[in-house]
Amino acid sequence: MRKFSMIINATGMTVSFFCFLHCILVILVFSELLTSNLLIIKVFEDPSNHAWLISSGLILAALSLMKFNLTDSGQKKSLDFTGLLSQPFLIGGSLLGLSFFVSGIYSELLVIIGALTLLSMHIKKLLRIK
Repeated sequence: MRKFSMIINATGMTVSFFCFLHCILVILVFSELLTSNLLIIKVFEDPSNHAWLISSGLILAALSLMKFNLTDSGQKKSLDFTGLLSQPFLIGGSLLGLSFFVSGIYSELLVIIGALTLLSMHIKKLLRIK
C-alpha cells in the first residue's frame, strides 16, 4: 500500500507543480514580461484544459488522503474518508474551486495558492512514507 500511496502523492505533486508553474507563467504574460508564444500557455488557454488540470489535482489529492483497507483474509474491506477533512486539502480545494468563479489574474492567484497548498501536502506525505 505504501507504493500506491507514493505513486499517488508523486503524481499529485507533479500535477500541482505543473498547475502552479502554468499560473506563474500566465501572470508573467499578463504583466508582459513573457510573450504568450510558449507552448505551455497555448495548451492551457482553453478553459476546459485548465479545468481538467485542476480537477485531476483535486482527485489525486483526495485519493492520497483516503485510506484503503483492502485485505483478502476474510476481513471487511473499507475506505476511510476522514483524511478529506484535513486543513490543507480543504483550503487548497476551496481556493481551486473559487478560481472558477473569478477571472483574470485573480483566478490565477487563487490557483497558485491552492496548488502550492496541495503541493506542500503531497511533499509532507511523501517525506513521511519512506
